[in-house]
Amino acid sequence: MKWLAIGAAAAVSLGLSACAGSAGRNGIARSGSMDSDIDYGKVVAVNQWAERRHATVVWVNYPTRRSPRPSGT
Repeated sequence: MKWLAIGAAAAVSLGLSACAGSAGRNGIARSGSMDSDIDYGKVVAVNQWAERRHATVVWVNYPTRRSPRPSGT
């Protein structure tokens, strides 16, 4: 009975880690490059502004560029 519980726990943890590592349209993992949509101009501007004022910036979520709207709307 103990081995059955250990085996079931191992199978569940492997299954959950496999789902979390898969890329796709479900939003769990990004399919493209992580750096492709970061607004580096904004990051540099904010870091320079903070440095001039002797402050520290800790980026939790980097700012992203807005995607252009389709011309048909």
